[in-house]
Amino acid sequence: MTIKILIVDDHPMVREGLAAMLDSCEEITIAGSCGNSEEAIEKALSLEPDIILMDIKMEGANGIETTRQILARTPGVKVIFLTVFEDTESIRLALQSGASGYILKHVSRQNLIETIKRVHGGETIIDQSVFHQIVNDYARMSKKAAGAKPAKEDKTVELTPREQEILRHLVKGLTNKEISAATNLAVDTVKTHLRNIFRKLDVKNRTQAISQAMKMSRGAAGGFYFFENHGAPDS
Repeated sequence: MTIKILIVDDHPMVREGLAAMLDSCEEITIAGSCGNSEEAIEKALSLEPDIILMDIKMEGANGIETTRQILARTPGVKVIFLTVFEDTESIRLALQSGASGYILKHVSRQNLIETIKRVHGGETIIDQSVFHQIVNDYARMSKKAAGAKPAKEDKTVELTPREQEILRHLVKGLTNKEISAATNLAVDTVKTHLRNIFRKLDVKNRTQAISQAMKMSRGAAGGFYFFENHGAPDS
């Protein structure tokens, strides 16, 4: 069974280049391609692709809004943003839209194919250079929160020290097994902590948790104290 791909990009040469790049992979089939939001929604419904390679900047609605609309109608499809945008705001909004991947257009053929396979298998993949920006932005904003007083009207999310640690590993892109090794916890225990984190952040999956962490780190001075909670780690 091959992975059906829909390519969405407003540059014909990019669409043709991606199709040519992926066409020789026996495990991937190019179901179609298009250049704007309206066509993307129509083809997502009619072609039923497994994965959509989505650009952010397009004519009409951008890729982020297009992704929201597609996933609202076809929740089974997975979206990988393939873009030139490296700013944390674009990343945060893209992940909030429900995407399963965020990679940059200078990605190699091998890494693109590997990303498609891993996303199809249920993983969330974010370009390593993008992760560095997320972590750096996250660390910078958390430092600003160190001496800030929360506004009374703001909602404070309280994570235990262990949950904070696990979420930091999650933001860095670690898998459950890697988090287990880094924290000396059983994989099942890591999964339990992740479920608690998802519940407290009011999210459904890893992608949304990372996006919410980024969002809260930007608003840290308004009441989100992520790194400054102290106390004995829970087990």
